[in-house]
Amino acid sequence: MAQLIDGIARFYKHKDTGIPAHVQEKWTGLSDLSHYLAASDNLEDLVESASRHIADILDVDLCQIILVDLNGHYRCRAVYSRSQPMMVKGEFMDPEAVEGVCNRLLDPEHNARLFLAHEHLSEKERTSLGIKGSDLSWIIPMIVESSGIGVLILGQSSNSDNLVLTADSYYLVDLIADQLASAIYRTQMNDRLESLSIETVIVLSKTLETRDLHSASHSKRMAALSEQMAHQYQFSVRETRELCWAALLHDIGKIGVADTILKKEGPLTEKEWEIMRTHPGIGAQIVGGVSGLEKIAPLINAHHERMDGKGYPLGLMGEEIPLGARILAVTDAYTTMTDGRPYQKKCTHEEALQELIDNAGTAFDPEVVKVFTNFFADKLDPLD
Repeated sequence: MAQLIDGIARFYKHKDTGIPAHVQEKWTGLSDLSHYLAASDNLEDLVESASRHIADILDVDLCQIILVDLNGHYRCRAVYSRSQPMMVKGEFMDPEAVEGVCNRLLDPEHNARLFLAHEHLSEKERTSLGIKGSDLSWIIPMIVESSGIGVLILGQSSNSDNLVLTADSYYLVDLIADQLASAIYRTQMNDRLESLSIETVIVLSKTLETRDLHSASHSKRMAALSEQMAHQYQFSVRETRELCWAALLHDIGKIGVADTILKKEGPLTEKEWEIMRTHPGIGAQIVGGVSGLEKIAPLINAHHERMDGKGYPLGLMGEEIPLGARILAVTDAYTTMTDGRPYQKKCTHEEALQELIDNAGTAFDPEVVKVFTNFFADKLDPLD
């Protein structure tokens, strides 16, 4: 659908079609909206910004988006008024009335694509939705795969000369509602998957904790450092979340390493090291088979790779190593040095930073080390 809209927008932009300028602008605006909706992954931000975009595209005075959950209860509300302008998010004065309206209009038996508020709603229902009696309002149900997502309400002041549903704009309104419903449905599915993924991360993290308490505490501290590095690199919310998950679970593969090796108090033999070096691959296999965690498997698999190609398990070099894994390598090394080991002296903050600098370009990405040391060099404890 987004590709189709892009094609129409480009057609209007580059060809003398004789189409009125205001119609061309609306199709271009719809193309921009489709790109925004495809990139958004936060439900509240999505409906808030979408209400602004839609009001501008259609030149309406009011755009309201109401979402419902699987139980028919309204979940989220965003209202944008161009005449104020204002944004309202939050509770309705009469939630039960709103839920009743949504449930009735989203009933698949209606099969209607649009309702006029003054014809299909009582005065109490219009008031509960914040619709003024003198205003002209249209309500468009949003349904995806027979599931009611919510309603889109477009409002026009009684003093306005503009008509929203003209012959050349009704199809556009229909497309906007479809685009919005699909984006909301996708985001809701992602939210559910994320909730399941978070639960899985917690379970896996607890599993590691039962095997090796030191590794679990090390991973939590490493995750906090990795989150701060993600902010320095201006990662998206999703990228930051995935990096933190990878940090929490980077050693999950140690579940497959025998206790005699994992808890050995002293240096490992070469044979034991061969076994220990299998843990990134084991960890990647574990998370790679879990829905919602697939993207962090490459980070876990590569967190012991080195810039000079002498790391493991694949011997990757330079930018062959994912950026997230290069960040994990630095936060892992720093945390290991400052935590200490039974067979390894605990380093101070300054000593650990210097060790990172000394090995930049060989073991670690120089740019990642630079970002890390510049951010933390003036702190006694980087987690303060």
